[in-house]
Amino acid sequence: MNTKTRRHTVKDPISTAWKYSTRLTTAELADIVAPVRACLAAAAAGVATELQHLVLNTQTILAMEIERTRIVRGLAGHIAQAQAALESWELRAMASGTWLPAALEFAEQDALATFVDLHEFQLQQLSAGEIHRASQRMIARVQSAGGQVVHVAQETITERAAA
Repeated sequence: MNTKTRRHTVKDPISTAWKYSTRLTTAELADIVAPVRACLAAAAAGVATELQHLVLNTQTILAMEIERTRIVRGLAGHIAQAQAALESWELRAMASGTWLPAALEFAEQDALATFVDLHEFQLQQLSAGEIHRASQRMIARVQSAGGQVVHVAQETITERAAA
């Protein structure tokens, strides 16, 4: 009986090892968290766009995916509160059928601010490779559910937050 053995070759074992064993630098972490905080600030001011809502929502989905990996655990309740806050905020903003900026209620703002702080802590605990794997799983789940994945430049988010 002839069985074929599958070989998994690693192109560059050193960079692969670094990717999966090193945590994000302060600057890399800031590149991820700064746009999220800008979206939260716009939401708190009542001027957030639908795209900024989408960014916050995406981060809650990513945080839940990280929770599923069991690397950083115990944040599911806070993530669920943030998702509920985003849902109720979206219902108010979309009441007319198109997005009209709506102010966050105090409980929503509190839930989202707590979430952003905890998500930053969550990201600090992961290696770059773990974040990449969680992101890929999140994208796969969205696409398999029939959703679309949109890549948005960071400048687009922060420019609209400043406007």
